Amino acid sequence: GRPHHMSCNEHIIDFIVKKDGNPDIEAVEDGIRNNLEKIGIKVNTLFLADEEYRDAETNGDYHVLFGRTWGAPYDPHSYMASWAVPSHVEYTAIHNLEPPLTRDQLIERIESVQTELDGEKIASEWRSILEDVHKQALFMPLWGSRIPYVINRRLIGFQPSPQAYSIPVNKIQVVSGSLSVTIAPGVGALFDNVGPINPHQYAPNALWAQDWIYEGLVSYGQDGAIVPSLAKSWAVEAADEGGQRVTFQLRQNVLFHDGTPFDCAAAVLNLDHVLSPTVKQRHQWFGSGKHLKSWQCMGDYELVLQTSSPFYPLLQELTYIRPLRFASPSAFHNGLNSDADLHNSCESGDFGSKWDHLEDDVICMGLTSPIGTGPFKFVSKITKVDGSDEEVVFARHDDYWGQKPGIETLTAVQYESVEDVEAALKSGELDMAMGIGPLNAKQVQDLKFHHSSQFDVRHSDVIQHSLLVFNGNKAPMDDISVRRAVIHSIDTASFLEEEFAGLEQPVTQLLPKSAPYCNVDLSPKLGYDIEKAQLLNCPTIDSSMNAKAEGSAPPSNFPLSTSSSTLLPTPYPSPFPAFVPNSTLSSSNSPSAMAQFSTLPTTNPTVDVDFSIANNGGSSFVSIVTFLFQSFLVNAMLQASLSLL
Repeated sequence: GRPHHMSCNEHIIDFIVKKDGNPDIEAVEDGIRNNLEKIGIKVNTLFLADEEYRDAETNGDYHVLFGRTWGAPYDPHSYMASWAVPSHVEYTAIHNLEPPLTRDQLIERIESVQTELDGEKIASEWRSILEDVHKQALFMPLWGSRIPYVINRRLIGFQPSPQAYSIPVNKIQVVSGSLSVTIAPGVGALFDNVGPINPHQYAPNALWAQDWIYEGLVSYGQDGAIVPSLAKSWAVEAADEGGQRVTFQLRQNVLFHDGTPFDCAAAVLNLDHVLSPTVKQRHQWFGSGKHLKSWQCMGDYELVLQTSSPFYPLLQELTYIRPLRFASPSAFHNGLNSDADLHNSCESGDFGSKWDHLEDDVICMGLTSPIGTGPFKFVSKITKVDGSDEEVVFARHDDYWGQKPGIETLTAVQYESVEDVEAALKSGELDMAMGIGPLNAKQVQDLKFHHSSQFDVRHSDVIQHSLLVFNGNKAPMDDISVRRAVIHSIDTASFLEEEFAGLEQPVTQLLPKSAPYCNVDLSPKLGYDIEKAQLLNCPTIDSSMNAKAEGSAPPSNFPLSTSSSTLLPTPYPSPFPAFVPNSTLSSSNSPSAMAQFSTLPTTNPTVDVDFSIANNGGSSFVSIVTFLFQSFLVNAMLQASLSLL
């Protein structure tokens, strides 16, 4: 609890956590509650089922919610573009921004920078956007997430993916035992359902399963390189109408899992369905959907895409696992003749509650089965009474155009708990636990350091940042001082030491510095500082703390007078600083000098001080020297006071 001498502003906040979700956030939830209690904030933690959780985040029924950035290749442009879409938590979080920034201005800037092609201008504008978002204190970075992979040593050849949500098993080779391999996959939680595995839609489709089955024109390589996939080469040029034209030469002799050839007609069919005027409204975060105006074949293996305006992330967005990967024409109702309005590949009811109205204008027929060109093909699944999948079986695509997987049969298995996953690994029943969710950090580290003869434990680089997202549109989190107090009261270093055993890394800003245009140093640092938190939310403290905050009194023989409407200055200026020093030096025939310092008022607590220094005798020279010395003293005292915060 907080010290007895401290009186804090009392607040109650709802902290929303997904039930049966990420074991790591469940491990630190009690620590967050205890930290906030020290500054008078009571946390009401609500563990919600998946559908309830999605409703809470999209309807703004939360004060604090655990989230993550999207990671490569989505950060920063797609992740931040999604803030304009009502199906994402950030949409509600940013409704009430600190002036002069407004939500509409921010969204317009995020969209505008993506139409720039000059690299220096892009970098400069992203820096400005990131700085302005940082000052809002709407996101508390908790730690940088490294994706863990635990693999039985009978398997070799695994390399972590540079792309978030991907679990790349296609290059794994089996050196002993059965060619049938079992896996517990996760992209944030324990696996329980793959959904229909439709490449054109979102939840409940499992990203890792979509990634195994389907491919796009290009792939995301190391350090952000765009590498060939179903397109073997491409050329980008300016279009006469002001946009861009990209001509892709498609790979030949590629077969879908059902034996159907991949060609330009198959690619255009998928584009027609995903980017139909009605359906593309569901993909508002996906900038390519907004900017692409045409796609056509110039031959069986030449595809031309044209944008209505410049759009620098186009190729990067074409690497995404969804929504623009290609399903076999045979999986569409009416095949190549499938109408995008009458037989769309969308699954009925899977748009999400905010988008149900789209089905008034399109008939969602879905796909008859998940058939792609990827290294693995869907075989079967066993579904429980509760609708979850007990296991899902995939088989090697023997006619795959690239390097054929060493695994013949790959079975994703559901487990009830991380303890069950660990036990299955140690018994040999389970071959791999891959991604965030199947194991907690302590288990991963234990297997790495104490069971290394049985398991090869790998980690990705920091791809995503784990966050607390604050609802800036709901009291008390609509007060930036409360948000800052929360940020400074949470001791993330202790979480990393106690719960993560060194697996995760401390971070102080929203996006990983490895993301494009995000290698910038933002200030103030958003980190643990309990004194700052107490000063922000606990205005009544004992005399010793007041003395520390105010600084030592000046010697009595200095004729220094101070007056202040705020004894304890805020640790920061306002988000867009209005701290404008205003000084005057006056002199007359009488030997006197005076200095005044003040700050402009803002809506937030700021320093508001009027220092007066007077010399009432002596020569002009002595007066000036005295003034300069006393000015130096006043400035030193002011800096010392601010340094305490």
